[in-house]
Amino acid sequence: MSLAPESFEAVATPRYGRAAAPALGATIENPLPVDRFSVADAARRTWPQLIESMLDAVCLVEPEGLRIVAANAAAGELLGVAPADLVGRDMHELAATPEDECFWREVAEGAGTGIVSEAFVTRPGTPPVPVLRRVSRIEPAPKAALYVVALRDRSSEVQALRHLESTQAELQATLESISDGVLVTDLSGHIGNFNRRFAAIWNFPEEMLLLRADDEIFDWMRSQVADPREYMRRLADIEAAVMMQATDRIELRAGGCLERVTLPQCSRGRPVGRVFTYRDVR
Repeated sequence: MSLAPESFEAVATPRYGRAAAPALGATIENPLPVDRFSVADAARRTWPQLIESMLDAVCLVEPEGLRIVAANAAAGELLGVAPADLVGRDMHELAATPEDECFWREVAEGAGTGIVSEAFVTRPGTPPVPVLRRVSRIEPAPKAALYVVALRDRSSEVQALRHLESTQAELQATLESISDGVLVTDLSGHIGNFNRRFAAIWNFPEEMLLLRADDEIFDWMRSQVADPREYMRRLADIEAAVMMQATDRIELRAGGCLERVTLPQCSRGRPVGRVFTYRDVR
């Protein structure tokens, strides 16, 4: 059965003829009597090819019964079933989080219009899959609404974040195992990391460490040295030469002396920051 009530040629040819164009600003009526077709018909007959071209997993849901009327291959792969098996499934059945259940309950009550958030989907035999989920209400024809459910698999992203967290934890453990105070900055001078020995050597107030405010930490360090002007001049020299390696002695205002060693931090042969180590030599 064809979606159009007339032949393709009849619909494609303007009713005013090929030679006569409509006047500027004139209203052109849609030759397709779309109001004769249900939402389900429109979804099944005109939308599958469109959503199949999308990279994300996409399902179309009719609001009356909250049932899927079309799904692309990516949706079937994400949810672990054939796309055809998704058609007719109730969204309450597929809801994997309380947020999902709440949203579709609002849709059933005529209140929900859309949502964008991180969520999970379930599929047979595997743990829940993290996704970025977006639901949008569209109206392809008057009084004929559909909900477009787009799901993007975040498994690789979540795995990368967990790997980064693990790497950062290992780095912090390495820093804490060093007997010297260590400060790591980027090329702009912003603090990337430091260990507890660094904080102890410079005797920072606890609240300052909790705030992790770069300017306040650097101001405190400057206030603790015997010659702030020379201290800042030497720092400016170091910052101006990103590949500089240097060793300095810093006299403290309260007495005592620190040895500072600085090296460039490089990644793939390029400087990305600087590492300072401090040792109490008084």
